[in-house]
Amino acid sequence: MYAIVFKKSAVKGLRRMPERISGRMLKELDRIASDPPNHSGDWKRLTGSKYWRLRVGRYRAICDLRDGELVLLVINAGPRGDIYK
Repeated sequence: MYAIVFKKSAVKGLRRMPERISGRMLKELDRIASDPPNHSGDWKRLTGSKYWRLRVGRYRAICDLRDGELVLLVINAGPRGDIYK
């Protein structure tokens, strides 16, 4: 099981989301932390990057999976149009 760590930008983004969406995102992050390599669905590695993204509706979370430390670092979260900038 991986520990989930949130950067300030991710916490800020989650607070700005509708409560229903942020709740779903947190639930999905918990599922991913329990078995990241085998998690299917809306969890995938970004092309040409070490980062991963989680999709919940039109919202995204950008994550760094640190295998050596067993940490899932949530870097940022927000609407799709803003998250990749």
